[in-house]
Amino acid sequence: MKYAQVAVPLPVQDPFTYLLENGFSDAAKVGSRVLVPFKNREIQGYIVGINQQSEGVKTKPVKELIDAEPVLDAVFLELAKWMSEYYFCSWGEAIENMLPKSVKLGKKHGDFAHATATEAKAEDFVTPTDFELTQEQVYALDLICKFSDTGRYHPVLLHGVTGSGKTEVYIRAIKHGLEKGKGAICLVPEIALTTQIRDFFQGHFSGLLEIIHSRLTDRERMLAWLRIREGKSRVVLGPRSALFAPVENLGLIIVDEEHENSYKQAETPRYHAREAAKKRAELENAVLILGSATPSLETMREANEGRITKVVLTKRVVNRELPLVRIVDLKREIEIHRKLSIFSFPLQKEVAASLEKKESVLLLLNRRGFATQVQCLGCGQIVQCRHCRVSLTYHQSKEILLCHYCNFQTKLEDRCPSCQAGVLKYVGWGTEKIESEIARFFPQARIARLDTDVARHKGMQEKILKDFRAGRIDILVGTQMIAKGFDFPQVTTVGVISADVGLALPDFRSSERTFQLLTQVAGRAGRGSLKGQVIIQTFSPHHHSIVFAKDHDYQAFYDKEVPMRQELGLPPFSHLINLIIHSPDEQEIYRYAMELKKNLADRSAKFFELIGPAPLPFYKLRGHFRWHLMLKGDDVRAINRELRKRLSGVTKPSRIKLIVDVDPVSVL
Repeated sequence: MKYAQVAVPLPVQDPFTYLLENGFSDAAKVGSRVLVPFKNREIQGYIVGINQQSEGVKTKPVKELIDAEPVLDAVFLELAKWMSEYYFCSWGEAIENMLPKSVKLGKKHGDFAHATATEAKAEDFVTPTDFELTQEQVYALDLICKFSDTGRYHPVLLHGVTGSGKTEVYIRAIKHGLEKGKGAICLVPEIALTTQIRDFFQGHFSGLLEIIHSRLTDRERMLAWLRIREGKSRVVLGPRSALFAPVENLGLIIVDEEHENSYKQAETPRYHAREAAKKRAELENAVLILGSATPSLETMREANEGRITKVVLTKRVVNRELPLVRIVDLKREIEIHRKLSIFSFPLQKEVAASLEKKESVLLLLNRRGFATQVQCLGCGQIVQCRHCRVSLTYHQSKEILLCHYCNFQTKLEDRCPSCQAGVLKYVGWGTEKIESEIARFFPQARIARLDTDVARHKGMQEKILKDFRAGRIDILVGTQMIAKGFDFPQVTTVGVISADVGLALPDFRSSERTFQLLTQVAGRAGRGSLKGQVIIQTFSPHHHSIVFAKDHDYQAFYDKEVPMRQELGLPPFSHLINLIIHSPDEQEIYRYAMELKKNLADRSAKFFELIGPAPLPFYKLRGHFRWHLMLKGDDVRAINRELRKRLSGVTKPSRIKLIVDVDPVSVL
C-alpha cells in the first residue's frame, strides 16, 4: 500500500499521512493537489512525499485526487519547505502562497480555457534601436552573461546611481538568456513601477512577456499562470508574487530596487521576496541580479564579504550629471522670516523658475491627508481614534477624520469631543495641505496629487503618471509613491517638504530608510537633457542620512551607519525575530507576555538573545493592545526550531494572537 505525505495550508508544523486507495495509488504524484479529511471537515492539501508504509500510524484515506499532473515541481516544493523553516510558517501555507487563487480553491485546469497564444520562441523577441552602452554597463552586462553561460547560481549586486541605465542592463541580460533558451523573472516593488517598466519590456519582448500583479482577475491570473507553465510566456514582470511564476528553464531573476520594504509580505507567510529569490535562483542554477542605487545594508555587507559579486555604475547615461542638492535649515528659515512656511524661500524660487521655463516639478511629503492632528485649544486634547491610540488625520477633500491604521473615520465636528470647546487647531502637514498651498502660491500651474487616497480609485494612478509624463501636469505632489524608479525626463526641480518625517520614527532602520528615500526622490530630477536640482527642507540639516543623501554618497552613509549597527548587534550583524502579541484584553496580554518571557528565557542564551517584552510604539491598534518580544541571533532556522519547542510549552488564550515576524523590516 502507498501513503501520501500531505501538507495542508494551516498553521501546523508537519505534513500528515494519508492512505492512497480507490485507484489513487498509481495516479498520485508528488506536487499534486488532493482533498483530505481533516478533523471534522475536508480540505485541500498538497502531496509532498509518497512512501510504502505509514510508520504504524492509523491513517485516513485521501478523498479525491484533484490533479492528473502536479501543479508544483520539485523546485517549488523545496522552496516552500525552505520558506516554512525560515519564515516560521507551515509547508502548506508556503505552498498555497505560490499558487493562483483558482488553484488554491481546488479548480482543475480543465475548468479554464487554455491560453490562446501560440508557442513563443526565443527569436520572437523584438529589437528598438539599442543605444550605445557606457563602459560600466558593458562590463556589467558581460559579467552577467558570463555567469549565465556557466549554468550555475551566481548572485550579483548591480549598484548603480539613479539614471545609470540599470534597466537597459536587465533587458540585454534577459535577451542573452532567451537566445540560450532560458526564461527570466523581473521583480519590481510597486504595481505602478510595473506599468512603467512594462512599456520598456513590451518593446523588446513582445509576445514573450507576461505581467503578473494583484489587480488581475482570478481568471486573468490563472490564464497567465497557464501560459507561463506551458512555455508560451518566457519573461515575467511583476511585484513580489511574480517570483513564483512557473517559468520554464529559468535562467535569470532580477530584483529591481532590492532595498524596498514592499518586498516583505505583511501576512503569513511573512517572507521577503529578495531572500526567497536568492533561494529560488540557487535551486534553479540561475543568475540573480539585485539592483539598486541605495542597496540595503544586508545586501551590501554580503557583497563586501564576497558572497555576492558587486558591480558598480557610477555615472548616469549620456554623461548626464547628478542633480545639485541643497539643504534648507527650517530652523534658520524661522529665525529669518519669524514664521514657519510650508515652502521655504529657496523652494518657492526654484519652483517658480521651473514653471517659467515650462519644466516640471515633483514635491514629496511622506504623509497623507491635510493635517496630521486636530487639537482643541481649550483643553489641549488631540482627537484620537477610538480603536487605536493614535491621532486621527484630517482629510479635507472628504471633510473627515481618518485613522491610517484601522481606517476608522468620523465627521469633523465644530466642537471638541472632550470639552465641547469650539476652537480647534490643525497641526502638521499632509499631501492634501501641500496640494492646497501650492495652488495658492502658483494659481496658474496644473497640479495633481498622488498618494494612496488617490491611487485607490481605479485607473487614477496610471492616468496621473501618464499625464505628468506627457506634460499635462506641471507639479506633482505625492508621498513615497512618486519617489522611486520613475523616469520623468522633463522634471528639473524636486522639493522635499520635510525630510524629518521618517527620522522621528522609533525604528533602528529610520536613518537607512530616510537616506534611501531622499536619494531615490533626488534621482527623479535631471534625467533628461536638462540639469536637475533638489531642495531638501529639514530641521535636522546635520543628520548623516540627510548630509550623505545631499552628496549622493552611499558609501559614506554605509561607513557611518554600519559601525552603529555593529555596536548594538543589529542587522546586518544579526537576525531579528519579532514576536508580536495582541489582544483586546490588556491584562490578559500582559500575563501572556510575561509567561512567554519566562519560558523563552530558560536556556535561551544558547540560541538567541531575548529582548523585552515591551509595549509596541503604537500600543493600541484596531481595538487590540500590542506587546512584543524580540529574539536576536545568528541562525534563524536554529532559533525557529527552539522557538517551536518553547511555544508548545505555553498555553495561549484564545483571544490572544501571536505573530512571528522573521527579519522584520519595521518594528513599529
